Amino acid sequence: MVIFGFNGNLNSSVSIGDLVYTVETTTVGSNTDNSTEFTVGSWTEPTSGFPIVVGTITSIQTNDINSSYYTTLPLSVTVVDDEDVETVTTVNTVIEVQELNPIPTPTATSFVFFSKNNKHNMSSLTGYYGEVEFRNNSKTKAELFATACEIEESSK
Repeated sequence: MVIFGFNGNLNSSVSIGDLVYTVETTTVGSNTDNSTEFTVGSWTEPTSGFPIVVGTITSIQTNDINSSYYTTLPLSVTVVDDEDVETVTTVNTVIEVQELNPIPTPTATSFVFFSKNNKHNMSSLTGYYGEVEFRNNSKTKAELFATACEIEESSK
């Protein structure tokens, strides 16, 4: 079990069952008149070309009153540094993730993100339809040459 602690608000579409990934980040550049410091990600598994899949979210608790995972309990996580010194830190959100495979320990600079499980969240037109009616209100002849419709997959 991996336990992530975050400060700040939780993304509104995160839910139990989502997959969690990490990627290590590096700060590049510096703040000068001609450039700005920014953070970039670097895959920790360069041969695969993909971020590390941590696992599936099994529990979410947050102090964000607008979240469906709101709790009044004080939330904290235990952080272990490189010298095996444990520190308890108060956070706003705690997410527990069941590991799929053993992974390298995410660091404080790791970028953590999630995706919906496509088994349950595939977007399709099954059960939905669109209906359109075109009318020409003028008294002169009109021709319709083309119509188009765009459909986007949504995570909500």
